[in-house]
Amino acid sequence: MDCLSHSRRRACRWGALAGLLAALPIAAVAADTAFPSKPIRMVVPTAGGTVDLIARYVAPKLSEAWGQPVVVDTKAGASGSIAAAMVAQSPPDGYTVLVSYNPLVINAFLRKDLKYRFADFEPITRAVSSEQVLVVNPDVPADDLADFIALAKREQGALNYASISPGSASHLTMEFFKTRAGVDIKHIPYKGAAPAISDLLGKRTDAGFFAVANVIQFVKTGRLKALAVTGSKRLKSLPDVPSMAEAGFPDFDATIWIGFSAPQGTPATIVDKYQREIARILGMPDIRKAIEGDDFDIVASTPEAFGRFIERETATWEKVADRAGVSIE
Repeated sequence: MDCLSHSRRRACRWGALAGLLAALPIAAVAADTAFPSKPIRMVVPTAGGTVDLIARYVAPKLSEAWGQPVVVDTKAGASGSIAAAMVAQSPPDGYTVLVSYNPLVINAFLRKDLKYRFADFEPITRAVSSEQVLVVNPDVPADDLADFIALAKREQGALNYASISPGSASHLTMEFFKTRAGVDIKHIPYKGAAPAISDLLGKRTDAGFFAVANVIQFVKTGRLKALAVTGSKRLKSLPDVPSMAEAGFPDFDATIWIGFSAPQGTPATIVDKYQREIARILGMPDIRKAIEGDDFDIVASTPEAFGRFIERETATWEKVADRAGVSIE
């Protein structure tokens, strides 16, 4: 076809456009099937704990499915911001992913020295979530939430609480509670769950909000008292502990969550491939049993749903931090 006449030129243009559109799905499929062709690095922002545990559940299964090594690389420090900055600055090719958790969102509005923002990532999936539990050491004269609030009001400023780090979920959840309950409880920050819980067990601190998996063994052996779990329902593992809603605090939602993210600009085909495979892995009977045994619920959200969740989390906790005057230098 020489395309000299008007009709022939128009036919050529439409033919070229049709050829281009037809090629797009083929190119997308080719990119999807070609990935991965080399080892993958899964960066974990905290040493030990449930974040590391989820990574080590997923990584070997992902490696098995894709035929490439998936290396779990721990880069702890600064409430996860060291790991997040590293991943944010990595090539957006799918070969570096971040295991995300609450502080990575909270850091974005509390820390002034950050080398990343959460907009620097492509959300892959919110993998799991868990309620938190308010616990006190056995010497605190409170057997339920009402007792604890009454005690805190009688002795304004005398009680203290441990958090796993400044700006962590355990920190902001207690600040949220203080505002709602109208009490003053002094903040004692630590560098991780282990030292925070150790001092609570040693009765050097009075209370704290923690992930259920971190304290349930101590609750069941009587070394800590559980007063309430965040959210609207009781936990199967702690059936005698009321929810915050039952205890008079409706809409007190403060979950621990763990997900996966990639550098901004990572192709959608690769992001979707990760989401599908991680969701499949989380649904495996042995993985599901292990995760639910740690008192986590499997979410396995879509990238779009995870993105919307991050927006809601940011809005909620930024308001809490602002009202409580929380900042991190």
